[in-house]
Amino acid sequence: MPKYLLYIVYALMILIGFVAMYSLLNTGNPDSLLRLFFPDPQVDFYIAVISSTLVFILGFVVFYSRDRESFRQLVQLNAGQIREARKIKRSDEEIADSILAAMGSTGGYRHNMARKKLIIALSEFK
Repeated sequence: MPKYLLYIVYALMILIGFVAMYSLLNTGNPDSLLRLFFPDPQVDFYIAVISSTLVFILGFVVFYSRDRESFRQLVQLNAGQIREARKIKRSDEEIADSILAAMGSTGGYRHNMARKKLIIALSEFK
């Protein structure tokens, strides 16, 4: 994800987060600022739920983007070794296993998830 788009997502998270926080703390309050836009206090609950859900979704997008970027950086750091391994016809799976072994990861759930993500990053690497 490009940096400017990531900054837009961060700004939206902050903005929508403030709306979520305000609506959660003032749900049903007759003096709430939301009365200017929504006279019915019942709408406060829906605003709180929707804004909180949007913050959760945007947070997931940021996490996913950062996760992918770190695997791309790992591949870039090992670009020379990856090219050498591909010259001797090693598969992306073998390359991923050797990189993870060098990092001290040998097995388990986290290893398998990292292996899958690393194989995807290797398939995108030319």
